[in-house]
Amino acid sequence: MSDSLIHLQSAGADVVIKTRPFAEIVYWGPHLSHFSPQDADSLTRPVANGRLDVDSPVTLMAELGHGLFGAPGIEGHRQGLDASPLFTTSEVRHEGQTLTLVSEDPQAGLRLQSEIALDASGVLSVRHGVTNLRASPWQVDRLAVTLPVAERAREVMAFHGRWIREFQPHRLTLEHDSFVLENRRGRTSHEHFPALITGSRAFSEMQGEVWGVHLAWSGNHRLRAEVKTDGRRYLQAEALYLPGEMALAEGETLWTPYLYASYSANGLNGMSQQFHRYLRERIIRFPGNKPRPVHLNTWEGIYFDHDPDYIMRMADEAAALGVERFIIDDGWFKGRNDDWAALGDWYLDEKKYPYGLTPVIDHVKSLGMEFGIWVEPEMINPDSDLYRAHPGLGAGAAGLYPADRPPSVCPEPQHSRSV
Repeated sequence: MSDSLIHLQSAGADVVIKTRPFAEIVYWGPHLSHFSPQDADSLTRPVANGRLDVDSPVTLMAELGHGLFGAPGIEGHRQGLDASPLFTTSEVRHEGQTLTLVSEDPQAGLRLQSEIALDASGVLSVRHGVTNLRASPWQVDRLAVTLPVAERAREVMAFHGRWIREFQPHRLTLEHDSFVLENRRGRTSHEHFPALITGSRAFSEMQGEVWGVHLAWSGNHRLRAEVKTDGRRYLQAEALYLPGEMALAEGETLWTPYLYASYSANGLNGMSQQFHRYLRERIIRFPGNKPRPVHLNTWEGIYFDHDPDYIMRMADEAAALGVERFIIDDGWFKGRNDDWAALGDWYLDEKKYPYGLTPVIDHVKSLGMEFGIWVEPEMINPDSDLYRAHPGLGAGAAGLYPADRPPSVCPEPQHSRSV
């Protein structure tokens, strides 16, 4: 098989990419025991009455320039020009189950790099990078990953929620047009989980075909399930850029976040197993494949009132209960006595810990537990030394704070870091 047709394989799912003259995924579905160029020809759709003799392709970037009148995968301009890129493949690099493509549009002055890999778990990872080749800036409005799905994938499942009521599923039958999820909160939120699933009618945990995508992005995002007027379907996922947020100078490249995708012929459970395997083997590698430790977090026990002697007594009680990791939460760093100040000043509060953290850490470890400390490096309070020294770190309109929360520049996902 030449480099104009690439067949990526896994035990449960395969992907076939036509690379020339432009890149297009022509198959994503159950594993194919045999595949040839002639089989690819059989995927060509018949010509319908009243339509063009050749279908407008759903390319990797779903370009408007190819005549695709659905949502394109790339939108931008150069002072109103070069707004309809049309990429032609210039380089194909194929090794194992990984494919890298380079495409060019000399008219628009843009280069596209695409990375596609199919893991043994069945999880497909895709990302694109667009480079500006001209002296004048190219304003990026949208840059998305587009994946075609079978026409039988008529039901869509997504997730919504709020604090303490996360991951509430909702589903619908999509017969035409599109279903769009947008998150504009500045971070991945309880309200908008960056994943979307589509599948055959009445798919469930154990039966039905499903195609699922998860965008590896913690900021604003947009997810879309689209049906073209001719019945073809595709999924899109992207970082959502606000007006003027992203412009490429000459030589600069913008990459999409990775999109992780999975096909399962055995319902949601089969898809979950693929994602779990990929996550454990490729992204988060737990030491020795041991179970995650049971941990105790000090937050509700002491809030901002940190006393090392009391914390060590908490550790004694935690160890007696069988806790395996002891984590000191918010309030350990300089000036952090309430929600209004000090986020960003990640230095130990010597008033609360006059002998440092070492005595606490040593005590925790002597009890057979791991020690962890809470930190959220993405957060900052305007009332902090860091913000006063670097006000440009804040994401938001100057002088304006949300009315329903203390004035921290970003909302607050939480992280802990083990020592």
